[in-house]
Amino acid sequence: MKKNLVIVESPSKAKTIEKILGKSYKVKASFGHLVDLPKTSLGIDIENGFKPKYTTIKGKGPILAELKKEAKKSDVIYLASDLDREGEAIAWHISNAIKENEKIRRIVFNEITATAIKKAIKEPRDIDINLVDSQQARRLLDRLVGYEISPLLWRTVNKNASAGRVQSVSLKIICDLEDEIKNFTPEEYREFSVLLKNGIELKLSKVDNKKVDKIFDKNFNVDLDKYLLATSVEIKNKSQRPPMVFKTSTLQQLASSYLGFSASKTMRIAQQLYEGLDIAGVTKGLITYMRTDSVRVSGEAMKEAKEYIENNYGKEYVGKYVFNNKKGSQDAHEGIRPSYLELEPDKIAGYLSRDQYKLYTLIWKRFICSQFADMKYEQLQITANDKNLEFSGTVNKVVFDGYYKYQKDEEDIKTSDLPDIKKDDKLEIEKLNVKDGITKAPSRFTEASLVKKLESLGIGRPSTYANIIDTLVNKEYVTKEDKKLVPSILGYEVKNELVSNFSNIMNTEFTSEMESDLDEIADGKKTYINVLEKYYENIENDVNKYKKEIDKLKDRIILSDVLDKNGKAMILKSGRFGKYLISTTNEDEKLSLKAVEVSNDEINAGKVFVKDKLEKVLKEKNGHKTDYTENGVEFLLKKGRFGEYLESKNYETDNIRKSLSASIRNLLKKGEVKIIDDKYILKDLIEKEIKSDSALLKAIGKCEKCSSDFTIKKGRYGKFFACSNYPNCNNIKNIKKGKK
Repeated sequence: MKKNLVIVESPSKAKTIEKILGKSYKVKASFGHLVDLPKTSLGIDIENGFKPKYTTIKGKGPILAELKKEAKKSDVIYLASDLDREGEAIAWHISNAIKENEKIRRIVFNEITATAIKKAIKEPRDIDINLVDSQQARRLLDRLVGYEISPLLWRTVNKNASAGRVQSVSLKIICDLEDEIKNFTPEEYREFSVLLKNGIELKLSKVDNKKVDKIFDKNFNVDLDKYLLATSVEIKNKSQRPPMVFKTSTLQQLASSYLGFSASKTMRIAQQLYEGLDIAGVTKGLITYMRTDSVRVSGEAMKEAKEYIENNYGKEYVGKYVFNNKKGSQDAHEGIRPSYLELEPDKIAGYLSRDQYKLYTLIWKRFICSQFADMKYEQLQITANDKNLEFSGTVNKVVFDGYYKYQKDEEDIKTSDLPDIKKDDKLEIEKLNVKDGITKAPSRFTEASLVKKLESLGIGRPSTYANIIDTLVNKEYVTKEDKKLVPSILGYEVKNELVSNFSNIMNTEFTSEMESDLDEIADGKKTYINVLEKYYENIENDVNKYKKEIDKLKDRIILSDVLDKNGKAMILKSGRFGKYLISTTNEDEKLSLKAVEVSNDEINAGKVFVKDKLEKVLKEKNGHKTDYTENGVEFLLKKGRFGEYLESKNYETDNIRKSLSASIRNLLKKGEVKIIDDKYILKDLIEKEIKSDSALLKAIGKCEKCSSDFTIKKGRYGKFFACSNYPNCNNIKNIKKGKK
């Protein structure tokens, strides 16, 4: 009989750990949280010290009963939920539920290896109640913000609107950037530089001893002699450190930039790598815990990396890894690194999916790179003058390539031999370069840049970034266009309501202060009740004010510039699906204002002007005429959630829609599709693609497995050949290479 019970969060992790610990241990999974606040009520006794009213999560009753049963039969119970605050809270809830305090031990580990698991078993500890309180405070704050404010948004926006402690301020950050882009006015400028005879380029850096970069004065001119006088020539020894190991935010950022992964996809695949995969018949956890804001690396891992670098590159390439974790990071954690350095990506590629291989390679290489020596270089810094103009530039020479030997940065330092230049030398000018330019608006956020921004502001934590972005997209507050996050009209509407009525929770500094207070609870410096009292008072005051404003609006008549069928002005109302217009003479005559921006200032003034916006939206909804037809039926160009598509004019009876290729959608986006007589000219473009596809199918021939014809399908990564005899034959080929 197994005397030891180990409780982890996921079944895949349970399987891996049970194989490590052997026959005397039974490992069971809790499948995450077993209890939570109720879904249908606030679940917090505010008058009694913010006491939470936890209930068993629907569907988790049998799991909890099984854990209780196993706990009674066991001599020792090891609670091995994740090593973050969420995991500590799960352990605490399980402990309270199974009521076997004398048997319970709390264990944590950073990686699922035999060494780490067995060490954790030998070194159990008590549940850290400070971490539990920090998690409870975060959960209760999230509930207070969501449950107190969201019902009010249902009355002013729509029944699907919601507020969130981090979600809402993130939406504001995205909207604020969009406003900056919309209000941006481009300006023409010039940049001046000189190319010297020796090939060095120096940029204009000062005029009349004042620093300059871009010149916006159209009347400014540069009149130079044949030479510049070198006023300062200095060689400095510099070095560049390799990048640190990944933490959650930087992994999400680079996986987005390099691999095109969303934050949630990155975390999902990282979870698979952490919990364990079958490698040559043995289940192995391939990376350390992936929810971390630490860049610490264990001494044992550094030693292994040192040996790898020394054996493959030489002793001189071994670096000294120095890290400084930011305030509030959890130093018990490590950064994200491979658990088994000997499992190089290419050696185990056959056991991983394509996405697992890509992410594992990124993590493995980043760790090795982080342990290399610094790149060292000499920098020649030159300053040269002509009258009131100063030009400056640098030339770099690598003296030791360090981690550049393994992997260069995205923006690696350009290097060459240093020229022989001394102070007071005359530097002969080859030519004056003038570069014209126009200032550009800032770029919209990608998932990667939003994560970076939130982290820099101290908003959210590693475990929350992916969920924040998913919520904003799923609520349709933002859409993704070419991987950029674009706020929708609904998003703006929610943001405007919250900014007008809840200025504190929409303030980045206020939200960052909340995060700091949660960190201090975890460190035992503050109590969670005091922190909740501090923020609840603020939230409750704003909620009461907002309720009064809503009650005022309820009885007001807000006119519009849209007339009903009887020529009377329609009035503005808010309902379950958002704002709409309704006739004062016929309550069945309504017009939805979904996707129509309604000004808060106009609402407050008593009349909204939405006629032109509404007509534009209705026109988009009805579609644009095209020259494309099938069997004499015209097709309309429409735009849906996933881009443009064609719809039969008789769609209500024939249900025919046609997707458009990415290349045609791209032409539409760029405005490069011709419009003649108010029709989009798409027929030739579509027929050209059909002709191209036919040629490809002719060239590929028959399926070599079953002799059936191939068809061309569209998948996530573009077009591919698929056997027409599917599912009897699942033969597929890459359309570019013609290979399996």
